[in-house]
Amino acid sequence: MTIAANTLDRYVPVLRESDDDFRLRIVLHDFGMVFQHASSEDRRLLVAGEPELFDPRWDAFLAAYTEHLCYHAGIPTPDWVFATERHLQSFWYAGRRFPRERAATILTTPAAFEAHGIWFPAWELEVV
Repeated sequence: MTIAANTLDRYVPVLRESDDDFRLRIVLHDFGMVFQHASSEDRRLLVAGEPELFDPRWDAFLAAYTEHLCYHAGIPTPDWVFATERHLQSFWYAGRRFPRERAATILTTPAAFEAHGIWFPAWELEVV
């Protein structure tokens, strides 16, 4: 596999056909692993292309995840991340949450996710 075959924008067709649980797996595990093992220059290429809009919640999630990854990798965040359509008007709890987890989720949500209108616990962003 090449970096060009694993750019974030190329995941959209599969994400469009998947449920939320599988989307999380694809984005966090599959793309996350590729990003984690890529060089700094390859990381820029992986997130440079804007993913096609397909679901407002996931359009925001991909932007938040990209912003989060870029910040922690010390690389510039691509401009498409900051587009208005990449921010939700009301908060979404991404992934399955038990009611008792909501407070911990809010407290640990990374800033990039909160900025895009998403509550998502930091502990689920670890790529294993």
